[in-house]
Amino acid sequence: MAKEQIAKGVDLVWDSWVNSLKTIEKVQEDFEKRALQAFNVQKEFIESSVNAINAIEEEAKKASKEWQERLENSLKELGKEGQFDEVSKWLESVQEITDKAQNLAWKPNNALLDLFANAQKQIEITLQQAIEQQKQERIETLGKIEEIANQLKETHKKLLAVAD
Repeated sequence: MAKEQIAKGVDLVWDSWVNSLKTIEKVQEDFEKRALQAFNVQKEFIESSVNAINAIEEEAKKASKEWQERLENSLKELGKEGQFDEVSKWLESVQEITDKAQNLAWKPNNALLDLFANAQKQIEITLQQAIEQQKQERIETLGKIEEIANQLKETHKKLLAVAD
């Protein structure tokens, strides 16, 4: 009976040790999940920023086009066709300059957001690969530790049996 209790005590000690390692593994998995969640939040933020900038850019283009159309319609109503052609050419030049200015204004923002989005994707891919590699290594290591713990249990039990 005493040998059984000693054997159970040995099992308890080594099983507790293995279970503590498993607990550490679960904490690491939770940390990995949270890191990936942070990347998803960041990705959503970048996507919403891109959408907002695109919407603002479209609104600016639409407002510019509406302004040009209203001005052209106002000049047509004046009935001065000879002058309208010259004014129309001038308006086309103004519109071309406006379009170029808007492109210059929006391109840095779009380029910066594209840079952030691409960098974020690359970092996320790298993180996912590292997490997967760590997970595989943890599984292998934990399996080997369990094997060693079982061997240590048996050796410990044999040593205690010899000591009796």
